[in-house]
Amino acid sequence: MEARILPQPINSLWLRNKRRVLSFQAGIARRRLRHVRSAFYDRLWRDAATQVDATVASRPNGLLQISSGSRATFVSQSDLMLDSDLMLRFMANKALTYEFMANKRIRLPRHAKFDLNSLDVATDFLRDQDGPIVIKPADGTGGGRGVTTGITTANALLSAARHAAGFNTRLLAEEQLTGASYRLLYIDGQFLDAVRRDSPIVIGDGQATVRELVKRENVARQSTDPIAALSPLLIDQEARNTLNAAGHSPNYVPSQGETVQVKLAVNENSAAQNHVVRDQVHPEIIETGADLVRAFGIRFAGLDVTADDISVSVSDERVIFNEINVNPGIHHHYLVSDLTRQADVAPKLLDHMFRTKQGTIEL
Repeated sequence: MEARILPQPINSLWLRNKRRVLSFQAGIARRRLRHVRSAFYDRLWRDAATQVDATVASRPNGLLQISSGSRATFVSQSDLMLDSDLMLRFMANKALTYEFMANKRIRLPRHAKFDLNSLDVATDFLRDQDGPIVIKPADGTGGGRGVTTGITTANALLSAARHAAGFNTRLLAEEQLTGASYRLLYIDGQFLDAVRRDSPIVIGDGQATVRELVKRENVARQSTDPIAALSPLLIDQEARNTLNAAGHSPNYVPSQGETVQVKLAVNENSAAQNHVVRDQVHPEIIETGADLVRAFGIRFAGLDVTADDISVSVSDERVIFNEINVNPGIHHHYLVSDLTRQADVAPKLLDHMFRTKQGTIEL
């Protein structure tokens, strides 16, 4: 049996330095795509406004004012004037959210809360699982930041916990789910769309390493038209774990045409890995998701579900409800593999807000 990890005292200076390094490295990569993200959302909202006979004006602090008749709303990329900052903070606390979701009698990932001073909680959790686990910050992050999958050993757990603690000292250990990742989109409990989000990949040419292929992918993401992704693909601890599980490293040279999964977390994928499935979702899953977001009082919600098959009943034990995202990324429903099936959700959101006078102000 593998030795247990003794509790590790938190070195606050080390954590602060770790956060700075992680933020600096990721920040540089994201800044290179900032213009792509801004251009995407600016075009998205201007097109949507035209469809609902509204006008658009640029305002300070990156806001767009969209006006229709005597009312106006303000948007900032995916952020709408529907849910409060307190709601956003509440739902960003994954451990607290799980506590409330558990009362709704839905299947959640098995999980355990811990920090660097209580690593035994996580090692006990790992020992009790039949497969690998995931370590992530329990609060205050999104977009897969600080998440490491594929953890099977105590040493890997310690490394992942230290990585996650660079983002938040409160940590979460979860069972690693095996199904596909689905995002269901709701406005005031009304189902709008669903996409299956597959893991990011690179395709070998027989000469370049995975690291080089990822670099090429990121360069392409900065200049591709139509836009394929709004975030960079990072070689981080999660990527190294995923590659290592397949017997690879960032220096592995895939053969011509060979597909390599860079990481399990789907947040940094591109349009080619997003597939529209709104017509495949079982009605019980849709309704359970609607009941869930209504119960929490979330106006604009993206519900993450893991399932082997999204067309099965919610009673299937492999249907797991993972997370509710407030002000979810609208781009997930536009950057898809088949543009003919793209859900044009932005004008639907504007129409709903102006029609109900919710998330708008009177001019």
